[in-house]
Amino acid sequence: MSNLQTSSGGESRMALHCAAAGVVWISLADDRIIWPERQEGQSAWRFDLLAGSSLIRGVIEKLAENWKTSEASSAQEIFPGVWAMLSVEQDRRCEERGIAIFPTADLTSAEQFEPLCDSCGLEPAAICRMVSEDIPLMPSAGVPALARIVRQMHAAEFALLREHESSDSVDRRLSESYEEIHLLHSLISGLVVGTEPDLFLGNAARELAEVCGFGWIAVLVDQTTEAFAPDHVVVGEGHPTRSELRRMARIHAEDGRRSSAAWEVEEYGEIVGCPILIEDQRLGTLMAGGRSCGQTSNVELKLVSASAGHIGIFLANASLYADLDAMFRGVLQAMVAAIDAKDPYTHGHSHRVALLSRDLAAALGMPDAFVNDIYLAGLVHDIGKIGVPESVLCKAGALTDSERAQIRQHPQIGHEILKKVPQMEELMTAVLCHHEAWDGGGYPAGISGEDIPIMARIIAVADSFDAMSSSRTYRSALSREKVFAEIQRCAGTQFDPTLVPTFLGLDLREYDRRLLQDSVTAPVDSSLKTKGEAA
Repeated sequence: MSNLQTSSGGESRMALHCAAAGVVWISLADDRIIWPERQEGQSAWRFDLLAGSSLIRGVIEKLAENWKTSEASSAQEIFPGVWAMLSVEQDRRCEERGIAIFPTADLTSAEQFEPLCDSCGLEPAAICRMVSEDIPLMPSAGVPALARIVRQMHAAEFALLREHESSDSVDRRLSESYEEIHLLHSLISGLVVGTEPDLFLGNAARELAEVCGFGWIAVLVDQTTEAFAPDHVVVGEGHPTRSELRRMARIHAEDGRRSSAAWEVEEYGEIVGCPILIEDQRLGTLMAGGRSCGQTSNVELKLVSASAGHIGIFLANASLYADLDAMFRGVLQAMVAAIDAKDPYTHGHSHRVALLSRDLAAALGMPDAFVNDIYLAGLVHDIGKIGVPESVLCKAGALTDSERAQIRQHPQIGHEILKKVPQMEELMTAVLCHHEAWDGGGYPAGISGEDIPIMARIIAVADSFDAMSSSRTYRSALSREKVFAEIQRCAGTQFDPTLVPTFLGLDLREYDRRLLQDSVTAPVDSSLKTKGEAA
C-alpha cells in the first residue's frame, strides 16, 4: 500500500482542504494510523477535540483495524455529534486511505460533551465560544452532503499526486488538478447557511467558467422557493435566450441523464448539460457553452458534474434554511397578533414601527443584516404588553400612578420573554431600551446618550412618530405637521438628535398606505378622552 499523501506532502494539503469544510483528516498507511500534527489557527479547537481526545482516538483506532482493508464507508456517528468515514482512492499501482472526522450541531448539546472536553483538557464553555466564531456546525442532516464533498476532494488530491509522477504530462495535469481543487474549495467555501443563493450561484458559475474555459454558464432552477426567487442565473456572453435554455434543459431531462454530457447545437456550438440533483429529486439543470479552446474533455465534464452536485446541496440547504426562517417569522407574526388582540386600538402599530425603523436604518446606511434585524425588533418591541392587563392598555381615561407603573413594565417583560429565544439575542436590548430617552429621562433604566443601543434609539423615533400619527382611545391622530414639529422639538431630549434630520427626510408613502389600511379595520371610539401617557 502506497501513501502518496505522506511521501509528497499531500497530507498537509488534504488537511487544509478539509479544514476549510470543518473536517479533521487522518491518513492510514502501512497498516497504521498517521495522526496529523496540530495546526495552529482559528479552527485548532476542532483538531484538539477530534484528534487530541483519548475518547475519539480510541474509537478511531478500533475502526481503523477493520478499515485497513475495507472499501470506502459511508459516514457513521462514532460519538454523539461526531461522525467519521473512510475514504479510499486507488489505481493499478497504489492505494490511498484516509479517515475524515467532523462534528455536527448535536455535539455541544450532547450529555457526553463535557467528558469529551475533559479527555483533551478543554473547557466546554471555551469550545462553545469558539464554535460560534468559527465555521458553523452543520445539522446532522447535512452529513451525507459533506461526506460526498470530502470524497471529491480526496479524489482530486489523489489524481493530482498520481499525475505528478508522470513527468511527460506533469505541467498540464498539475494545472488541471490544481484548478479542480481550487474550484471545489471555492464551492465549499460558499456552502454556508445564510449565504444569498444568487450570490453563491453567480460565484459558482463564474468559477466554473474560468476553470473550464466556458464562455457562459447557466443555472436553471425548476421550482422557485423563498430561498431562490429567480428561476435562473446566467453569467458570461453569447448564451442562448432563456426560452432556448429552458427548451434544451427539457430535452436533457427527457433523456434521463444523471451526469454531464455534451452535444452540438447548430447555432451555439457545443453545449454541456448536467442535472442538478439531490438524492433522486431533480432541482434544475446546469448548462455551459461557448468554449474557445476546443471540445470539452472528460476533465471538464467531471468538473461540471461536481459543480452541479455542490449546487444541488446548496439549493437543498437554502430551501431548508428558508423554511426555518419562515417558521421563525411566523412565530414573530403570532406574537404581534397577540399584542393586537390585547389592544385593538393599536392595531398594526408594531408592523408600522418595524417599517419605519427599517427605512430609517437603511437611510442611515446601516448594513443589510442590521436593517433586517431592526425590522424584526420593531415587530416585537411591544411584546411585553402581553403581560399588561387589558383594562390598563385599553383604558380611555387618565392612568393612575399604579397603572402607569404597569405600562412601564412592558420593556422588561418583553426582554424576559425574548431572552428565552436564542434567535432573539440581537433584538433583546432594543426591546428593553426603546423607551429610554437621549437626556436620561426615559425608562426602565434611565440611561442616556450613546449608552442607549442604536437599534433602540431608532425604534424610539419610529414608535413615537406612529403613536402620534394614529388615533387612540384617548385622542385623535395629530396632523403630519404637528407630528414633525414634535419630533423636531424633542431632538436632543427624547431622541438622538443625529437621527431626527434623516427621519424627517424619509419617504413615508409606504407607511401612509399601511396606516390607511390599518385604520379601516381599527375600532372607532367617539368618546376620546385625555390619557396620562401614550402607548
